[in-house]
Amino acid sequence: MQEFRNWKEFINQVLIDSGQFENSTSELINQTEIQTLKSTDKNSLTEIRVGYLEKNSLIYLQIFNPTVPGYNKYVEGEYFYQHDFSDDGKTYGNPALEFNERNRNGILSILKKGLKGKEVQFVKNDKILKSKLYIAEFDSNFSYSYDFTKRGFWKKIFGQKIDKMDGIEKREIELNKIFNGIKNVLQQSTVVKNK
Repeated sequence: MQEFRNWKEFINQVLIDSGQFENSTSELINQTEIQTLKSTDKNSLTEIRVGYLEKNSLIYLQIFNPTVPGYNKYVEGEYFYQHDFSDDGKTYGNPALEFNERNRNGILSILKKGLKGKEVQFVKNDKILKSKLYIAEFDSNFSYSYDFTKRGFWKKIFGQKIDKMDGIEKREIELNKIFNGIKNVLQQSTVVKNK
């Protein structure tokens, strides 16, 4: 049986031991230690950024890839909250996840499943002007929209729509091609050991 003392040890075990990611950098910004793990696939630009707070709590786990700027914008402000994986009906709570079995299983589930949905990009002269992100499980038509032009507010509202401009190419990227999940996840039973 394997014991884990904290989030960093657990996440490193899952990601690095899978053979799909390697530890590359770690830095301290304010009270958050940010660890960036890069894909071991030399053709992949995907990296996972993990934010740990001082008191052994996990504030975020974000998957980034420069080929999907809309998805990157979406996860940029996403953080975990105390009750994110609660099954008792509670929502939100304090920021960050405690290191316990329920939360560990929730993170493991995210890492196993990988990303779902797609990003539709509107490109002109090889530059992404706009992205529509379709990731809502409850409604496949619901999207988040991101405008990457430097147009002012009024031009965005009343100007020509990007998807109607001449010379626009439409690209679709399935997010599971960016990250389709960790395959060799902790084959042995594990025990969480709280400090």
